Amino acid sequence: MEGRVAELRTKAVETACDAFLFGDGKETRVRVGSEYEFEFHPDAYAPDRDYGGDHDFEKHYYPRIGDFDSEEEFLCACWIDRQKEVEYWVRNLVRKNGAAFFLQTATGRFFPDFVCKLKDGRILVVEYKGADRWKAAELDRLVGQLWEELSGGKAAFVMVKEKRWEWISAKIDR
Repeated sequence: MEGRVAELRTKAVETACDAFLFGDGKETRVRVGSEYEFEFHPDAYAPDRDYGGDHDFEKHYYPRIGDFDSEEEFLCACWIDRQKEVEYWVRNLVRKNGAAFFLQTATGRFFPDFVCKLKDGRILVVEYKGADRWKAAELDRLVGQLWEELSGGKAAFVMVKEKRWEWISAKIDR
């Protein structure tokens, strides 16, 4: 009985959150503005594990780089690092209060893999998702797209799978 009540409670929260975030009039209920901007502080970046490979990243904002969860995520970072439109980028940390960028969902926080400052002033957020987890990440994609939509052109979001770097290019080149 407890399990069923917990399941129904979770479903009710998800339904209410979906209506709040994606329903008619969302622009009056959801706000993306400068007062909500995240700032990466120079002394706050402390990954649990550092990247220990021999690739020399040129545009990572911090001298330390948080380790990557997969080879594909590492390749995504390499691709981002080579883009002339990227001023700098950060391997975003997960669950590090004050040192990680997140988007709120009905069930918790979504911590995208990379946060990039583009030379035109926009912020580009990139999440690399393995194809096996693509379907389960639908809510994260929707919240990221909503964040982009309501940013007034100041932010871009993309979730990438299967090394589809052109999806990132499309956001950079808009």
